[in-house]
Amino acid sequence: MFRLKIDKILENSPDISMYKLHILTGIRPNTISDLVNNRAKHWSPDNLEKIYKALELSSVDDLIEYVEEVEHKG
Repeated sequence: MFRLKIDKILENSPDISMYKLHILTGIRPNTISDLVNNRAKHWSPDNLEKIYKALELSSVDDLIEYVEEVEHKG
């Protein structure tokens, strides 16, 4: 599955917080939280672009990664 790496970016950037990302992008704080914590059901291309620019990323690979899903055996 695809996941956003915003949580990792914020962990490694002590000068930027979810609140500051909200201020820089104009994206609602709840939406920022859902994106950072990978709880968002869908990602708006417009929001991803705002975050990409606000974080001054150089590659989409810095923002999104693919992670194999582990099947839960029950």
